[in-house]
Amino acid sequence: MKFNFRQFDSNPWYLRFRRSAGQAYHAWLATDPAAVNEFATLLKDSTNYEIMAYFGDDLSRAYQITQWLPVYEELNKKHKVQIIARQHPTTEFLRTKTSLPVNTVYDFFTLTDLVDAKNFKVILYVNNSFTNFQAMAAKRAFHVHLNHGESDKMSMTSRQMYAYDVIAVAGQAAKDRLNNSLLVRDDEKQTVIGRPQLDLLEKPTSVPLNRKVLVYAPTWEGDQEANNYSSIDIYGEKIIDSLLKISDATVLYKPHPKVVTSPNSAISNTHNKIIEKIKEANSKDLNAQHRLVLGDPMPVLQAADLMISDVSAVTIDYLYLKPNGALLMCDRRSDTSLFNEIAPVSKAVTIIDTSNINQIDQIITDHLNGKSDKSKYEQMRSYYFGDTKPGNSITRFNEMVDDLVKRRDNRVSQMPKNN
Repeated sequence: MKFNFRQFDSNPWYLRFRRSAGQAYHAWLATDPAAVNEFATLLKDSTNYEIMAYFGDDLSRAYQITQWLPVYEELNKKHKVQIIARQHPTTEFLRTKTSLPVNTVYDFFTLTDLVDAKNFKVILYVNNSFTNFQAMAAKRAFHVHLNHGESDKMSMTSRQMYAYDVIAVAGQAAKDRLNNSLLVRDDEKQTVIGRPQLDLLEKPTSVPLNRKVLVYAPTWEGDQEANNYSSIDIYGEKIIDSLLKISDATVLYKPHPKVVTSPNSAISNTHNKIIEKIKEANSKDLNAQHRLVLGDPMPVLQAADLMISDVSAVTIDYLYLKPNGALLMCDRRSDTSLFNEIAPVSKAVTIIDTSNINQIDQIITDHLNGKSDKSKYEQMRSYYFGDTKPGNSITRFNEMVDDLVKRRDNRVSQMPKNN
């Protein structure tokens, strides 16, 4: 069969027009006309960037990359990092969060032009956005999947992860999670780095002196029922009522970002009721400073004496940060054996379900008084994070990237220049 190529496809002027028009069209759709000229600015930048930190999603998912910004800034001290977003509102938001260069690239052709022009050596991804696979067209860069947290959610075991050259995982738990969930396994692609974010912490959330800090941190409902681990619509009101009863305590409500914007009426209604309950409690105790907390969860976790959460990254991060803290997890399905299988961390902590939710007052009091079993905490911390010595995770991350840069340069030096 003979293929007749379209005449314009080999015309460089037509291709240039097509790419510019595509860039302008996408910018117009997003009402970001200023972003149309960003590619020209990018090409004029003579900085020798080695690392692209890629993010293809909109503002609602920006939390996935913001937690990596301090890590990227640390990496930038040795290997220059450029952040490339695909939507300009995301770019503008990230520019307020980091000193690293952040730019918008809307269309596929412009993206491939940029990769070719800048000769990136390693490209880092924090999720499995479908646009990641456009960046993965780059043939002379290593593609590294970082993910955006360490949790036992179903979303952490996507088959897509093996499309990347390297899968950076926190520890043995993540390796087991992948190997137990996927038909195809490739241990050689997995590199254990711990959680480098936990080595670069800001100050804990400011709270009143001499008060216990109690945190409720529910996750969102997921994108399908099988991936729904949220407690807020089932136990949320009872949990917050119980926490607010504790005298000389400050309650911090730290929901997942998608709880705040959830279209699910059961989730959004409970979220709004919790905020009202917090306001009412503050009116009765002006010193309490109970509050809703948005943004980075790490300062909240550092301050918490007790946390109630779901299957999520904040649960495991809290176990790492506060090995002497009190941790409770909620099981919306009230199936302990299944819950233990889904989230091994639950074997080390107290589980809240339909069998004991009506005793939540006493359970919280017992935990605050030290009447809880923490004998498995350290074992579980090691299972999820490996070496938990402060500073080792960021060191392992930087060593991983440094090794990839060297391997890439060595390999490229052996390849024909025209490929």
